[in-house]
Amino acid sequence: MKPKLYEVAQRAKVSEATVSRVLNQRPGVAEATRLRVLDVLNQLGYNFGPDRVRKLGTTVGIITPEFDNPIFPLIAQTIESKLARHGLLSMIGPATPTTAHERDYIHHFLRMGARAVVIVNGSYARRSTGYAAYERLLTDGIAVVLVNGVTQPCPIPAVTVDMVGAAQSAIRHLVHLGHRRIGCIPGDLDYAPPQDLVAGYWQALKEAAITLDDELVVEGLFTIEGGRCAAEELFDKGATALIAISDIMALGAVASAQGQGLGVPADVSIIGFDGTPLLAMYNPTLTTLRQPVDRMAQTVATMVAGQLRGDRQTTQLFEAELIAGATAGLAPALAR
Repeated sequence: MKPKLYEVAQRAKVSEATVSRVLNQRPGVAEATRLRVLDVLNQLGYNFGPDRVRKLGTTVGIITPEFDNPIFPLIAQTIESKLARHGLLSMIGPATPTTAHERDYIHHFLRMGARAVVIVNGSYARRSTGYAAYERLLTDGIAVVLVNGVTQPCPIPAVTVDMVGAAQSAIRHLVHLGHRRIGCIPGDLDYAPPQDLVAGYWQALKEAAITLDDELVVEGLFTIEGGRCAAEELFDKGATALIAISDIMALGAVASAQGQGLGVPADVSIIGFDGTPLLAMYNPTLTTLRQPVDRMAQTVATMVAGQLRGDRQTTQLFEAELIAGATAGLAPALAR
């Protein structure tokens, strides 16, 4: 059901006549007002249809991995909100390995008249994939911004969190707490973010003069169960602490510890990555590295809008923030 004009006008704090002028693309509306009306229409779920979308504002396709990990819908929703403030309307597609692939969504969005695509942790994150497909989109006049998982230097405009720096921050924190046998759960090392996580992990251990042990890096699926299985292996090898590449894998590690009768953090300390607000409700609260999603999304929107005006940007790097929860504490030898 379409929202009534008076509903939109009331929320946007404008007259119904102004809403009508925006919908019918008539002159006489200030740009800031037009964007505010479009933002309200977007919030109310107004279905513009492909023809009207092309008239009202440029459409942006946002492609993410499947929504099993809560960080991906959070990133997509935040980017959508920031784009709306530029008068850019979004369509979101969660790509999966077995159903709709990234390339399927790209083709669909372009058929729908999209002038830009934002891709979150896309196929490019597998370093063997490369960037040729995205370079072709840029050549064809389609704005492209990649979010996370890029390899430096990246030839495509991108916004990414510093995974190497994040790992270093986590390991330094654990070393400060007295831990010396620290494990790493990077996920699948075919991908760039896990490789960067491990690179930062090794660098921080060397900095702390801790002997490196390949056995303390255990791959796993990017799932709770993947984290649980990898953590079980690390605990069997005597790890008193670990870092995982995602919060959901870290939660799997917490479950593994509890299943073995280990106290968290009395016996083992666990640090995740992402910092999604939903996980604050878990007990014990997770120590994690929070992505600055709001600032990253704002930069994505600015980069998309800039490309549509003809500006080309370079990769923007963001630092993750260590958020102290209840899953990281003193090493067992120091706590007793």
